[in-house]
Amino acid sequence: MKKLLLSALFAATVFSIFSCKKNTEIAAPESTAPRYVTGLQNKPYEANVTGREGDCLATEVNLMAGQTMVAGTVSVTNDAENIYVTYNTTGGWVLTATHLYVGDCALIPVNNPGNPIPGQFPYKGTHTNLTSVTYTVPISQIPAGTCACIAAHGVVKELNSSGGTIQTQTGWGQGVQINMGSGNWGMKFDYCSCPGL
Repeated sequence: MKKLLLSALFAATVFSIFSCKKNTEIAAPESTAPRYVTGLQNKPYEANVTGREGDCLATEVNLMAGQTMVAGTVSVTNDAENIYVTYNTTGGWVLTATHLYVGDCALIPVNNPGNPIPGQFPYKGTHTNLTSVTYTVPISQIPAGTCACIAAHGVVKELNSSGGTIQTQTGWGQGVQINMGSGNWGMKFDYCSCPGL
């Protein structure tokens, strides 16, 4: 009787081991490759999202006017050759100038106290009341799969329904202060270029 009981116990143990192994293999994820999705602090995190492998989702931040007003957005994405930075205004705001820096955070043009100098940013333009401006930057500034900084400055105007100016403000793509210890509110945010394109 003991032999029969031990044999049955052994068979049940072997069956459960193979059953667990089979279930584990079935439950394994299809792909363990990281997917890049923008979190609240504009830093990518790994997430299990739907879509094709290699899809690249845009990083988007508010375009802040006068530190406290949302005048639109700044969105950033890339393909295998370029990074695309787009300023879009909303709510009656328009762009009259833009200045853009893309690259190593330590190389943002600043003065001796450490405040940003938008006029020295490499990408810039003056505009006549535009609601959208896009800059194309070579991917070499933030090579695929790496992270660096975007400093997106603009001069924005709020217009009334007749096209008259209500106010003119300095604008920045929302992030962290470039010079944390100063009263200058110029900001930068992180961008991690999408790998695997």
